[in-house]
Amino acid sequence: MTENEGVGKRSSLSNVGNLIYHIEDKLSIPEYLIYGFQQLLVMDSVFALPVILGYAFQLPPSEIAYLIQATLIGAGITTLLQSATLLRLPIAQGIGAAATVVAISLAQLKYNLATVSFVFAISMLIILFLLAPIIPTKSQGRKSILEVLLILIKAPQVYGVLITLIGITLIGAAWRLIGTAHYETLYNIGALITAVAILVLIFTFRKGIARFGSILIGIFIGAVYAYGVGIMNIKQVYEAPIVALPRVWPWGIVQWDLVPAAILPAFIASLMLPTEAIGVYYTVGALDNVSISDKRVRNGILGETLGSLVSLLIGSLPTTTYAQNVGVIAITRVGARRVFVTTGILLIILGLIPKIGAFIVSIPGPILGSAFVIIYSMLLLTGIGILADMEWNDKNAMIVAVSLGIALGISSIPSTVIVKLPLFIRVLMTPLIIGTVLAIILNLIVNILPSLIKKNKQR
Repeated sequence: MTENEGVGKRSSLSNVGNLIYHIEDKLSIPEYLIYGFQQLLVMDSVFALPVILGYAFQLPPSEIAYLIQATLIGAGITTLLQSATLLRLPIAQGIGAAATVVAISLAQLKYNLATVSFVFAISMLIILFLLAPIIPTKSQGRKSILEVLLILIKAPQVYGVLITLIGITLIGAAWRLIGTAHYETLYNIGALITAVAILVLIFTFRKGIARFGSILIGIFIGAVYAYGVGIMNIKQVYEAPIVALPRVWPWGIVQWDLVPAAILPAFIASLMLPTEAIGVYYTVGALDNVSISDKRVRNGILGETLGSLVSLLIGSLPTTTYAQNVGVIAITRVGARRVFVTTGILLIILGLIPKIGAFIVSIPGPILGSAFVIIYSMLLLTGIGILADMEWNDKNAMIVAVSLGIALGISSIPSTVIVKLPLFIRVLMTPLIIGTVLAIILNLIVNILPSLIKKNKQR
């Protein structure tokens, strides 16, 4: 499952039956633990994305293990902020896929993780500034500059392109993981066993732990096979401490000369994160007939941004709201926000146990990669689904066709050509950034501006 699954018009979650437990209901401690653990099981990206990120930056296994630890703690802290204090809705947070994709592209340009973390921290501070409600509206209220900017992204012909390109990029990263063992037979068998186990669980169970945890269970089955045939070394698991606190700014020195060029792509990716989140806020509210005010949306973005800053400080990337957790609410009909407080606490506890990260890193790349291909193929399908739900006319079709065509074609340009370009252009020459910016510009030209001009003429 992915953090974007279920976002957008395709979501039918608001049509499910009444909740058994409502947003403000209180449960027993055993119920909190059971339902909180179920929510944790579907958050496979908090394990997958830091592994992909670590391989992209060529980190040693011990540092990838720490990156997993930092990601779990950052996700837990942000989930607590959102469910317990600021947003007060049943949602879970985790590392953002858009931020990860941009980080991977910067890694290919020899950026280190400290520099990438720094430019994302700058982006988060800019978002905090833009969040101030200063623009008057007809309803006597005020909107923030950020909310106006997000209008440019949330149109399905733009957002669908964005999600599709994220899915394609992460599928490629997952396949590179599969290739880390040079496609040797024992590793190929392990990848096949993992993929088959996941698919069997998905096709067999519609709910419960086996369904929600199908990805993690499949990876565990693959790990058991790998250990049994001697291709998995768990020495690092034995050597890792039982408990360890997160480190502050663990990735070393910032490459100051590279910072200016990376701020724009990092900021574009950072704008994508609240775009994902806002749709989830409204979906969750609809599940319990709760009206989501502009102020509550701003509180949610504030919580997400503050949590992202904490996550960056301890070594991970910015967080976003995970939509698949809302799908679990629809199935279990348990919408109590305190369940997600429990999920946040469980995430922090897991993050404080380095052996968790060490175990994941010890699993061979082909086994992890085969599971990750399934995860991000689902994300790709979500993007295609969002595009399928847009209003199909010549203008929107051309926006999607041109944006995807040019974005995917960028990767075919020879590296000998790309390397001659200035750095501030090279950082933008990635499918996600090119495709998203093109879709925004084209939608602005052919849809938004003509609509505004028409409204002004009618006044």
